[in-house]
Amino acid sequence: MRVGNQEMLLPTTMVGKYPEPRWWKGQAFANYPGRPGKAVFDSVSEEAYNDVIQCIVRDQERVGLEIVADGRVFDGEDAYGQLLYHYIERLTGYELNGPNLAVPIYSMLYAPTCVGEVKRRYPFHLETLKAMRRSTDRPIKISYTGVGAMTAATNDTHYKDIKVLGLALAKAINDDLNDLAAIGVDIIQLDEFVWPYGMGDWEIDCLNAAVKDVDAQIWLHVCWGNLGSAPSYLPYEGDEAHKELGVYDVARRPRGATEATERARNIFPKVLGADIDVLNYEVGRMGPDDLKPLADNNWDKPFVAGVIDVKQVTVETAEEVADRIRAVMEYVPIERLGLTTDCGLPNLKRWIAQLKLTALVEGAEIVRAEQGG
Repeated sequence: MRVGNQEMLLPTTMVGKYPEPRWWKGQAFANYPGRPGKAVFDSVSEEAYNDVIQCIVRDQERVGLEIVADGRVFDGEDAYGQLLYHYIERLTGYELNGPNLAVPIYSMLYAPTCVGEVKRRYPFHLETLKAMRRSTDRPIKISYTGVGAMTAATNDTHYKDIKVLGLALAKAINDDLNDLAAIGVDIIQLDEFVWPYGMGDWEIDCLNAAVKDVDAQIWLHVCWGNLGSAPSYLPYEGDEAHKELGVYDVARRPRGATEATERARNIFPKVLGADIDVLNYEVGRMGPDDLKPLADNNWDKPFVAGVIDVKQVTVETAEEVADRIRAVMEYVPIERLGLTTDCGLPNLKRWIAQLKLTALVEGAEIVRAEQGG
């Protein structure tokens, strides 16, 4: 498949969040470049931030990933508890607190409140890309929280219309994506962890507005969830206000062995209208049945399959990974296939994450050799 301007056979990468070095833990908010309220970004903070990016890049290069991901170091100690913090503090129109919302995986976490016009005030990921460019010459992937997830997890007292809020957030993200494209990013990934639980009529329009005219390859990671190494869930029924807004359908609760397959089906056929280059979701944990919606809906763009189960600490063997890749190839031809982890790796120890990424690379090498690549 194409990666930037290159053609690669079974390119490997990771979804997003990577276990940070222990020396960095708890330092992200103090040290992230350009943090609002930090009048001077001093040389010590800059050195620490560049060092942690370089460390995460080197881990990926060492195991042999062809595409290097940013590692989402801005999320801080709690990768999901602070999921929106990085963005919200860089936007106008937001307060950083508000009542909890019944959004998949987010019900236990704070929900920021939109109280005014939303615009980008500070860059989101510009410094991350600069630090990565200094650290590697491999293709770079920068991850963003998706517009749907950001919108669904907002208490809106200003726009009072979920699509209008979503479009405002999309414009802010679009400004940032274009800044990254201008200095040379290969891949931009948007993560949507609420789509599999039901989609309204606004998410695709907002996604397309966010990526409009961006000169980079756009990947969409649709996440089944990974809070505490568990899939997402709908926390309780009865949130009629959000049901009417189309955040998710509280009546639809997939159960049993077909749970993830139903979540995959929930994004079709609407995802066919998304202006993306690559679709990605997990296969490793639940198996190849999740890929049936691709065939049923004639998905003809590249697909990046998650073939590493990040919700268990047991490390796959290279042959187990190769078996999963072969199963995916029953649905996606090898020339349109990429490989990654099911989701981010923040719940794993760093050394376990390294072993799992090594298994991913070695499994891909087995299948490439079989295909004469």
